[in-house]
Amino acid sequence: MKERRIKIIIGLMAFAVIGLIGVQVFWLTNLIKVEEERFNRSVSNAMIAAASKLERGEAAKMLVNTVWVGKNERKPKSVKELRLTGTHFNYFNHDTTQKGRIIKIESDDDNFVYHFRDDSTERGKVSEVKVFAVSSDPKMRVQVSSPKIVFEKQLDTFVTTKKRLVQNVVAEMIDINIQRPIEKRLSVKALDSVLTQEFASKGINSEFQFGILKVRQDSLTLLKKGTAVAELNKSNYRTLLFPGEVFTGINELRVYFPNKNSLILSSLVGMLALSIGFIALIVGVFLKTVQLFIRQKKITDVKNDLINNITHEFKTPISTISLACEALNEPALSAEKQSVARYSKIIREENERLQLMVDTLLNTASLERDEIKIERKEIDLEVIINTTISKFDEAIRQREGSVVVETQSPNSTILGDKFHLTNAISNLVDNALKFNEQKPEVKLTLSSEPESAVLAISDNGIGIPKESFDKIFETFYRVQSGNVQNVRGNGIGLSYAKKIIELHGGTISVESQINKGTTFKITLPQQ
Repeated sequence: MKERRIKIIIGLMAFAVIGLIGVQVFWLTNLIKVEEERFNRSVSNAMIAAASKLERGEAAKMLVNTVWVGKNERKPKSVKELRLTGTHFNYFNHDTTQKGRIIKIESDDDNFVYHFRDDSTERGKVSEVKVFAVSSDPKMRVQVSSPKIVFEKQLDTFVTTKKRLVQNVVAEMIDINIQRPIEKRLSVKALDSVLTQEFASKGINSEFQFGILKVRQDSLTLLKKGTAVAELNKSNYRTLLFPGEVFTGINELRVYFPNKNSLILSSLVGMLALSIGFIALIVGVFLKTVQLFIRQKKITDVKNDLINNITHEFKTPISTISLACEALNEPALSAEKQSVARYSKIIREENERLQLMVDTLLNTASLERDEIKIERKEIDLEVIINTTISKFDEAIRQREGSVVVETQSPNSTILGDKFHLTNAISNLVDNALKFNEQKPEVKLTLSSEPESAVLAISDNGIGIPKESFDKIFETFYRVQSGNVQNVRGNGIGLSYAKKIIELHGGTISVESQINKGTTFKITLPQQ
């Protein structure tokens, strides 16, 4: 595939992926905003309900107090004492004492009905006291359905009594509440309890902090323990307490959620995880596709370079063999045995060089498919080195170079495959001669380490950049160090050598400096 077409396809794919990610992020952002708005509504409704509940509770308590122990009511003659604390009361009827608790108050146009529980019995028997007007005479006594309890009251009319009752309650509430500060009317514990209940009813179970702002004094009070005052002042969750009271100070309930963001995100964790997973999958597939495109392009380039370089490397020995054959066909040379022997040696060496390149290509393909089998036999590494060097005599002579073999080990015997080790060492020597812009000087040093034989192959060639040390053993990798036509290489020699040495249980390493030379160190186990 042409490079321009690949770039166009990758560009279109990138545009599509970015568009999909953008839509997904936009949708997620809106989803979080919607969830935040829902959370804000729930908090606001819960706070309004809590404020209303606190106001109703105070009003109900005041109403009960006024009904049972109104300031201007005189005690009935038949009752010795009547005392009310909250919604509990004691009443004493002539000779007996009973305790009760109001549980419900009902009324219609003609009478009141007070339901109370008798606390003096084990099961708390529920009784009711019905109060009704006997006649329209305002001085007439009000009778009670229970024969043991009689309340006396002066009535103008029953309707007037109810109106006066409400007026008294409201007047007393205004009178008391003007004088009572908010700290006397509420407590941190009561606020915490009511807010917790209301938030729970809305599905909000997160930690929260609260306080009451006295607007006129611009001061906070009734703060929950551990409340962050600075954050509470910035909070948008606020509502008025007792909003119907005109003459009292304005008190504002404020609430702050330290974990608001995590609470909102936790409610969307499933959807967020799914969306992020899809985004990651889309990006992963896109990157993998781009990687495959790039890899395919590299493979195509490597294939073309490989064909070009192999053709060049094959062409050189073929040309040399062709020239040698032509020389042997000359009548003047064919009669000289020395010339015939020299040209015959050239043909043999170049043929072996061709054979080495063919074997390397075939064996590299086999190594990629894990089809190479090592036949381990006892061999002398020094003999293999000398045999290998002899194949390059003509190439060294033509370059006016030199090859030195130095043996520092008395024992160079190892267990290995003679054929593959010879090819591996030949590739390293061939590179030492090939990648050299001056008269090549190659040195092979054979030494030993505990239970291992060590072979170092050094040259005075062009060297290898340090950043390429980890890549030179990759198949088809070629160091960019010159034009492919004058610095020949196919990118498979070092890869093949490394794999063969590793199959023998050995290691290969490299040290090099640009324009100063390279040393390959091979370590092979002797057992």
